[in-house]
Amino acid sequence: MIQYKGILKKRTPERKMMLTVMGGIVLFLAYQQHNALYIIMAIVMIAAIFFTKDHIVDEKGVHIIYNFLGIKIPYSWTWDMITAMRPDYKKAAPNIYMEIAKDVTIRAFVFTRSDALGVMELAKKMNPDMYVDDRDEEQRERDNEEHKAKLVYAHERARAEKKARKKKKK
Repeated sequence: MIQYKGILKKRTPERKMMLTVMGGIVLFLAYQQHNALYIIMAIVMIAAIFFTKDHIVDEKGVHIIYNFLGIKIPYSWTWDMITAMRPDYKKAAPNIYMEIAKDVTIRAFVFTRSDALGVMELAKKMNPDMYVDDRDEEQRERDNEEHKAKLVYAHERARAEKKARKKKKK
């Protein structure tokens, strides 16, 4: 089974230590002041250290697997639920930022270049009705320039027609 894993930022040990210390200080101060709201916030802050997630794309669909203290909670979209896939080559360069859409909901994944191309090929194979924007960077730039030129032409034409109507009225 083909499986592509997304690239996610991992918490550094320094950040984990900082969260633990900050959570401990807030917990201590909240306990001293008998403030239940801040006690809960401190416990959530400390618990956040143990929260991770994985992005996986395979032949079954797109999965986000949340992991908290060994408890795995999957969140999956099957290929027939997904309506569009669009890569962004600039946001996560040199990797590729991939937007995967289900109706109006969009999930963002980051893949290596080779994995992103593999994901787009897999998407086309698994759901031919889905919109997959598989243009490369150069083709997108050309399309964008072409679109801008058309807009400038339409604007100039509208301006000329407006001048002609004004002359006709006089």
